Amino acid sequence: MLKGEKNLLIISPYIDDYYAAFLARHSHGRKRYIISSSIRGSASKRLRRSDIGNPLVATFLAVSVNWLLFLLNEFNPALAIVSICFGFVLIAYSLARRSSIYLKVPKDFVHAKLYVGDSVAVEGSANLTYAGMHKNLESVRLITDRREVEALKRRFWTLWNSL
Repeated sequence: MLKGEKNLLIISPYIDDYYAAFLARHSHGRKRYIISSSIRGSASKRLRRSDIGNPLVATFLAVSVNWLLFLLNEFNPALAIVSICFGFVLIAYSLARRSSIYLKVPKDFVHAKLYVGDSVAVEGSANLTYAGMHKNLESVRLITDRREVEALKRRFWTLWNSL
């Protein structure tokens, strides 16, 4: 339900590897702001290195291809142009695939669970863990009222800016 939202604001004390990987996979070209007090396992590392594409790697590949073509063909201008274009395509692709996940881990324990998209929100007892979302008996409330969603966004940003 929130997977397709362009922007996602998350408050969850616990985030496991399953949902860290899920967020990294489904955040390309989208912004994810996360407040979490106790991120489990390597989930923090997954969220902090969520950029899938790296323009420097793409540039290195383009230059490498160009030099390889230069060495193999004693510099063929047409192939050099093709390799440079290939490099730009790689750079554009890597930038398009880049996700924007912003993570804050507060000093004080935050126990709230809030997930706010552009037009819908979920508030309740479920942590952003596999058990919290699929196994445990939790109490959550789906919010679709535009004014209430906007109020929850303001509440999130107040907490975010205070950290």
